[in-house]
Amino acid sequence: MNIHGIIFDFDGTLIDTFDTHLRSWREAFESTGTTMNNDEFIKNFGKSHKDFTFSINPSLTNYDIDKIIQIEKKLMKERSNQYTLFPETYQVLEKLNEKNIQCMIASSNPRHVTEQLLEQFKIKHLIGKVVGPDDVKNGKPAPDMLLFALKHHNIDPKHSIMIGDTSHDILAGKNASTKTALILRREHQESVLATNPDYVLTNLKELFKFLD
Repeated sequence: MNIHGIIFDFDGTLIDTFDTHLRSWREAFESTGTTMNNDEFIKNFGKSHKDFTFSINPSLTNYDIDKIIQIEKKLMKERSNQYTLFPETYQVLEKLNEKNIQCMIASSNPRHVTEQLLEQFKIKHLIGKVVGPDDVKNGKPAPDMLLFALKHHNIDPKHSIMIGDTSHDILAGKNASTKTALILRREHQESVLATNPDYVLTNLKELFKFLD
């Protein structure tokens, strides 16, 4: 396969933040009297913060949406020491760099948050363009973030792969005309298979079966 670039989602793909996000979002919603169950979280996780909040409770006012988002961001920042790098992440990124395959990130986190975490986990030097929803008009599943990163590195979407753990990642890849790979990190991701990713991985190391 002639691949020049790989766009990674961040949370749930390169770093493990799922449980921390779930707990923080739940507490943030409770501040406005809104409850959120696991199924709702799994179904909508991966959207931009505003789209995610609206999807959980469309009746919220703009004031409440902003309040929930700020609380969630504050809680996640306070709990950043609870995040962990997936065991294979560093090795995979390092090997891709050795192969001269450009690594990029398209995350629903604000860009500065992702960049801070890249430094925290000492992998920033292995990543090229980092794109967040604050850089583009539309978040995932729109293709904007992916196309922004690819354009920065002058890479044709047809020679790239989008790798993520949610349906929004896979749909964003399809909308950008990249190849797509779903990484299965936890239970209850079966519904994401309905998006028909080109590849399904249980570990990022399996990526090299398609590249070698």
